[in-house]
Amino acid sequence: MGQLATFLQRQFQAQCPPGWQAQTEAQLLSEELRLMLGYAPQVDVLLTSEGGRRLWIEFEISRADPVANHAKFATTHLFQPQPKTDVFVSMMTPHVAAGKRNLAANMVQVMRYIGMQAFQTSLFPALPAKNVQYMNHLDLLTLSLEKLNIKREIQRALDVANPLAQAAGVDIHFVANNMEAILNLRRWNREMATREGQTLWGKRTVTYFVYDPRSRLFAPSKFCAYVSIAGFSSIKLPADGSTMSLTQYAQIDHDEPIFDGQRARKHLLNNLGMTQIKASDAPGILKEFQLWVASHRDHIGVHPVGASFLIPPTWF
Repeated sequence: MGQLATFLQRQFQAQCPPGWQAQTEAQLLSEELRLMLGYAPQVDVLLTSEGGRRLWIEFEISRADPVANHAKFATTHLFQPQPKTDVFVSMMTPHVAAGKRNLAANMVQVMRYIGMQAFQTSLFPALPAKNVQYMNHLDLLTLSLEKLNIKREIQRALDVANPLAQAAGVDIHFVANNMEAILNLRRWNREMATREGQTLWGKRTVTYFVYDPRSRLFAPSKFCAYVSIAGFSSIKLPADGSTMSLTQYAQIDHDEPIFDGQRARKHLLNNLGMTQIKASDAPGILKEFQLWVASHRDHIGVHPVGASFLIPPTWF
């Protein structure tokens, strides 16, 4: 049985940030409800702030069915609603198969739809999947010699769970995973095909673009990096998978200083594991970009320093 989850539990406790306390294998249900349901989800790590905010952190490492924990917490919410102070955060390694990882990411939308605060983000996004599999077979002592940056993993959970600001009646968050970023990218392209979207966007000079290898589309990285959540349980169906729109972006970008291009870029690189590459170093992608940007020449100006591309990790 893998030891990586146990190692992470101990390290999250040992390296808990100031103002927070960490508890492992925390039970969140009443004894009566556990007996009635016959199952009792418990979190790998419960982070509690001095102000009472709690993060339910679940590690998903090479699981055959990573969405099972999401379903357990979602169904127990029907009987014992999640307190408004609490947030569910799933952290998933690159070793989880893409389809299962994306299924779990979309299950988070279902959790929000029924009124939960829920996010899914990455665990060790910069590591190749084979490295995670290798580490999961190490003993605890050997794992301690791997020099893993645990503080970075803790900070990622905090970064996606904590709202950056509130503007125009919505909570602004960083995107929590690559699927959210790509859904933002596709929404930007879809809305920019309309006259209303073009008017909202106007014309902007952009340096950094997220690139989606599947659709071969691009979008400004700052748009891809944020979501606005207008109150949990307020999602409208059919779900768009993303809660950022050109209408929201145009309004928030005008009023809110946290909408910062460099901050957005660093989040996509450090927390989602994207890779940055200069356009001149990627001739194949540059050719696709030139065709794409030509179709948006009235609305996108490329910075004189040239474009750079942010590409999702290969495991995505």
